[in-house]
Amino acid sequence: MISRPHNTKQRGLIEYLVYKEGNLYVGVCLTFDIVEEGNDPDKLMLSIQEAAKLHLKVVRDRKMSDELLNRHTEEKYWKIYFQAMEELQKPRKPVASPYQFLATFPYQCQTV
Repeated sequence: MISRPHNTKQRGLIEYLVYKEGNLYVGVCLTFDIVEEGNDPDKLMLSIQEAAKLHLKVVRDRKMSDELLNRHTEEKYWKIYFQAMEELQKPRKPVASPYQFLATFPYQCQTV
């Protein structure tokens, strides 16, 4: 089980990952269980962020349950995320990493 901070409509943290898998890239909003695939990692990261921000906006606007802001994705994606985070902590090697982007988006009630 993955333990992450509990998000509310007022504040929270959205975590993202884009990585290469075979010939495609996989974009994941780990916090809201949104997964997309694509050929361009830059466009994919933008798309997954837009989807997550829209999800947050709908939950807030419709006054839906905070649990919809804590609907974490499958554990396999979290393992990839934590592995990538560990790699970022290591001294840089000239080897290309399969992890294209890692991002976090802290939010408060005035954002999004």
